Amino acid sequence: MASAGCSQLGSVTNDEQAQRLWASRQQAVSALDSWDIHARAALKLEGEAYNIGLSWKRAAERFTILLEAPFGQGVFRIEGHAGGSYRLRLPDGQVYTNSTAEALLEDVIGWSLPISGLEYWIRGLPQPGSDYSHSLDRSGRAKSIRQDRWAIDFVDYFADSLEPELPRRINLSRDELSLKLVIERWQQAEFDQTPSDLFPEFN
Repeated sequence: MASAGCSQLGSVTNDEQAQRLWASRQQAVSALDSWDIHARAALKLEGEAYNIGLSWKRAAERFTILLEAPFGQGVFRIEGHAGGSYRLRLPDGQVYTNSTAEALLEDVIGWSLPISGLEYWIRGLPQPGSDYSHSLDRSGRAKSIRQDRWAIDFVDYFADSLEPELPRRINLSRDELSLKLVIERWQQAEFDQTPSDLFPEFN
């Protein structure tokens, strides 16, 4: 798969129209800084596969993620705030903090997701400040991004219902962890006065 993508990279990314569309898309999608996403995912970790649920609400410089974790661990709440402060609330009410969401998950539950990268990858963008390579389709949308040892492949995009088009199915992999993410719904986020009501409960 990776070698096939590389063989197409020259012909696709050298296309001037695709490059112009890519530049335009990056500008438009970067302006999208708030969302309410509901997704399902298949997590494969060290050869074992698990289904997880994810709801992610972001507005301005803060976000809240509800993560229905595998291993029967219940629903975890991750909060991020301006200035790099992250908090993890466990199903039993215990609260932990750390300077990165990734370290917080790894330290507390023993596995982690690339939250800081996903903030950009779910929009079909590379994360700023880090080297990357990419391939494009002829519409100027990212087909793949390789960044920080992560392989991100964009399987398909929402069509017609969203402008600009946003990724619907994304496959991520690094080392012994892979994540197949299916975004069921994108919409504009609106934080209210009752944080506990930001997301519906998972069934």
